Amino acid sequence: MKSKIFVYGACVLALVACNQEKQASAAITPNSTDDQKFAYMLGIQMGEHAFGPLARQMGEYVNQNALIQGVRDMVKSSKDTSFKMQLVPDTIGAINSHYAAIARERYEATRPDSATIATRDRAGLMAYSDSVQRTLPVKAADEGVTLPVKIEPNTSMNVKFSYLVGMQLGNNMSNIGNQFNTEFDIAYFEMGILDGAKKTMDSTFKLQLPKDTLDSVGARYRVKMDSIREAAIKKQREEEEKLKAEVASLRGDTLVNGMPAKMNPAVKVTGISYSGETLGEYSNRPLFVFYFSTTCPHCRHAAPVILEIADEFAKDGLTTLAVASGGNPKRGIRTFIDDLKWNDNIKVGWDEHRQFGELYSDGYVPKIYLVNPDGSYKLYGSIEREKDQIKEDIKALLGGKPVEWKLEAPAKADTTKPAAPATK
Repeated sequence: MKSKIFVYGACVLALVACNQEKQASAAITPNSTDDQKFAYMLGIQMGEHAFGPLARQMGEYVNQNALIQGVRDMVKSSKDTSFKMQLVPDTIGAINSHYAAIARERYEATRPDSATIATRDRAGLMAYSDSVQRTLPVKAADEGVTLPVKIEPNTSMNVKFSYLVGMQLGNNMSNIGNQFNTEFDIAYFEMGILDGAKKTMDSTFKLQLPKDTLDSVGARYRVKMDSIREAAIKKQREEEEKLKAEVASLRGDTLVNGMPAKMNPAVKVTGISYSGETLGEYSNRPLFVFYFSTTCPHCRHAAPVILEIADEFAKDGLTTLAVASGGNPKRGIRTFIDDLKWNDNIKVGWDEHRQFGELYSDGYVPKIYLVNPDGSYKLYGSIEREKDQIKEDIKALLGGKPVEWKLEAPAKADTTKPAAPATK
């Protein structure tokens, strides 16, 4: 999974200038740092975009205070993994579905008829659709919401949507900050959002930084990003070499496919839902292992089946261990656990040091393993296709019959035959 800088996420965005109360005490001064200016610039970009085309796309402005609350809560959650956002996944799904339907309906209203299509080029058609969209009504935001904003079950869809928009903006800021290895000042970001929104509503509004200064800041950060990427590539190569050296002593005997013959209890796996640092926490017992990534849709699809198996066999002595791949942040892992409603029958760990993935995975997830008490194991290709077989193997293992992974050695090339003549 790769991400791009300055790209909005999947959720729809919109803003509203409904409350002129000052949201941030920050101000751009001659002594403002480049990071502060850049945070302000990011806010302007997002405010201008959201207050213009996206508001027209959704047909509804959002409540400014609810949006700011969403920004603040999301930034807080990025620093504190135990902090709970005010919208649960089911509610977020309902909000997205509601506004996606509105967006589709408004899009259909802007589509040109056949006669218009026949007489205009692509640029002309885009201009036509934009002009039609500008004539569509945009509803005002719900009023009467003050900071701090608390989302209740009876809170209006508009305010919930506004909070969700703020969550996305806050997530964008945190992610971009991570890419630049810095923590941007949220006050300057909020100020930029509000000024960008005002600029969109009133073309005469003067931003706190002129265009040439904003362009210069943007240019400096593009150069900075190029430097960071070069350093990251170099670091990644060094870490890969270091990791290969680390796991060399952990590999032991290998199978015919080159994988380790056993799961080494010394392999580092950091406990998330338990206290532990290695696979040794769960060695010498029947073990069912799920190697996953929180951003993998196939893993999310397989997760309920993993829980089903864990629940069915926990009472008979099976331990289920889910190991999140090394690229997952702790907050994302905890959110995944909550979203899938996993219980204590699944112990969750993290491949923080990437040793497990280097030894037992080929870079793809999910992976499902059934492990004998002596560490030997069987790898399954698909939880969906092989669920019944997995359950049969678990029953046999718990009954005292070790699972066996039958692998055939790759065929060797026949060197006794002459090579085929080269073709021209």
